[in-house]
Amino acid sequence: MNYFISPPAQMLVELPGQRKPGKGLIALAGLTLAGLVLVTARGLLTGNWWFFVMLTWNLFLAFFPLGVVLVLRDLRIAGFLNRWLMILGLGTWLAFLPNAPYIITDLFHLKSVDAPLLWFDTITLFLFAQTGLLAGLYSALVVHRMLRPLTGTGLAWVLMVGSQILSGFGIYLGRFGRWNSWDVLTRPLALVDALAAGSQDHLGLKLTLAYGFVLAVLYMAFYWYVDYQNESEN
Repeated sequence: MNYFISPPAQMLVELPGQRKPGKGLIALAGLTLAGLVLVTARGLLTGNWWFFVMLTWNLFLAFFPLGVVLVLRDLRIAGFLNRWLMILGLGTWLAFLPNAPYIITDLFHLKSVDAPLLWFDTITLFLFAQTGLLAGLYSALVVHRMLRPLTGTGLAWVLMVGSQILSGFGIYLGRFGRWNSWDVLTRPLALVDALAAGSQDHLGLKLTLAYGFVLAVLYMAFYWYVDYQNESEN
């Protein structure tokens, strides 16, 4: 049976949105709204809109992979998703996934913040980083639920942990190499060279392992709380 075309009814329980539709997105929308209130207030009070532009753009990039996999999920449920579209969509998701936890590194900018704004900007950056991280974890959960019936539980976990480690490498490329996900399309050859160089950089390896480890643990905890709890209730 070709699961990429029309999954059987019993497999649809593996996909998100079957038990508590919309709650995750509603929570993310609430966090986003709170963050926008903070950066808008900062802009109005100081006349400096740099934080607003930086954080809203980074948050948009953090939500992009979630949007991709939600479209894939809905197409799959509707039976319109073929194998190659699935592969292309998951490849796009993986390329943009590092943007979700990347906002954590924006805390780096706190060293340039004046003392009167330090605590305000600290909580603002934390809120945006938390929102981006949760968006990334949620998108990973959507992918995990799509892959699980296709690959089996064990391989699905290997793929999800691997995606978090690759996200750690993507964070390194973004923060230190100043690369972004769009370069996959605009500068593919140069990006390949950067990937090769980064894989041999000791700092790159250390940051990849550190961030990848933390992201993998966070995803496991997120999965345990969301998916395992739902399974135990049924």
